[in-house]
Amino acid sequence: MNAVIENILHRRSVRFYDSRPVDAEHLKTLLDCALYAPTGHNSQNTRFLVIRNAETLNELNLLIKKELSSREPVEGSVMKSAILRARTPEYHFIHHAPLLISAAAPRCGENSMAECAAAVENILLAAASLGLGACWSNQPHWLSAVPEIRAVFKKIGLKDDEEIFASAAVGWPAGKTPQAAPRRSGRISLDEPL
Repeated sequence: MNAVIENILHRRSVRFYDSRPVDAEHLKTLLDCALYAPTGHNSQNTRFLVIRNAETLNELNLLIKKELSSREPVEGSVMKSAILRARTPEYHFIHHAPLLISAAAPRCGENSMAECAAAVENILLAAASLGLGACWSNQPHWLSAVPEIRAVFKKIGLKDDEEIFASAAVGWPAGKTPQAAPRRSGRISLDEPL
């Protein structure tokens, strides 16, 4: 099988990390892959905020935990499980990963969400190909308007007119990468049979 397709089909979200930091060479590769994600009209408006400092990650975790745990879970909401997890003592929004990469872009940009999502998908795929583990993190996007949380990202370089649209936790997996769940049927409609 083609190596790119095999990587796409076997990449999984990793939620257990060991304490090793992601070295500069691997981080540079991840960021290069993010920078080469497609952007509308080659605008290249997506920027990347990288947090490796353990104290900053802990500060951010405490703020996110406080904000999420104060919210009421809504049945059917994607945020529900994150709210319930934030109410547990062991909660860590990026599962103790040593690295968070957040994609930010102009809040008013018509393609900002799509461009940030494409860049973070490149990060997830590149991480898997390098033997790293990675997991999408929605919390920075959901909570990027909360002043205390926004202030942490502003220290890293978030601009006033930007929003965080996508983030990835990255680190060395602690244990075996999980198997993919079976794909649900009925998700493809064809205009002609294959």
